[in-house]
Amino acid sequence: MTLTYCGNIVRQQDSDRFLLSLFAPRAVRPALWALFAFNYEIAKTRDVVSETTIGLIRLQWWREAIAEIYEDKSVRRHEVVQPLAEAIKTHDLPRDLFDKLIYAREFDLEDVAPATLEGLMNYCEYTSAPLFELALKIIGEDNNDTHLVDISKYYALVGVIRAVPYMLQQRQMMLPQDILTKHNLSPQKIFDFNEKEMLPKVIKDVLEEQKQFRNGKYAKKCSKFLKKTEFVARLYEAQIKAVDYNLFDSKILRPPPFFALRLWLGM
Repeated sequence: MTLTYCGNIVRQQDSDRFLLSLFAPRAVRPALWALFAFNYEIAKTRDVVSETTIGLIRLQWWREAIAEIYEDKSVRRHEVVQPLAEAIKTHDLPRDLFDKLIYAREFDLEDVAPATLEGLMNYCEYTSAPLFELALKIIGEDNNDTHLVDISKYYALVGVIRAVPYMLQQRQMMLPQDILTKHNLSPQKIFDFNEKEMLPKVIKDVLEEQKQFRNGKYAKKCSKFLKKTEFVARLYEAQIKAVDYNLFDSKILRPPPFFALRLWLGM
């Protein structure tokens, strides 16, 4: 299989979505890779800028690049923008979903932890649901699937949790303030005094309490792509539970055993 430029980015930087893309028809994979490469570009904004203003300028660049595609202006000469423009036109992708994704990434620049678990789940929805809606439209599956929001939030939440050690290195906190307070923790205690011993209990609470934001078991008619996405999240959640919610355990750095095979078989 020959990878496009975007395909290589996704394989290297977003390996789970790359693996998920392989369950889509071969003909639409380049469009998926362009979409996921775009998502990677906007999601990494906080990590590649030194000031909030510069981050907002970077996101505005992407907002304008997307606008120019829909306004039939010249497409910017950029390795991601050009294939994304082709994907947008080929699959008639709605502009508002791109705008929602870009807007949601402005929250990353605020460096403020969500006040509540509900706030964290809203963040997960805003940064993930529009992306999966676009992906389903490219694949040709039902992008109005009633389970789309639930599954995209769940997938994003597990991703946020697995990224906690990295985010702490960047002095970024995405765990909700109310659950931190319940365990006598605060971002400052963790950042400045390295008080991490209660973090496993915080993670456990987040994973257990987030179930209230989901509709439960997904129907058989649920999109095949969404089922695979939900399965990836469940594998990672099981891995987190297996190490007693200790995100600093070295086992977390390795993919679950027989990850690709289990995803293929759905077991």
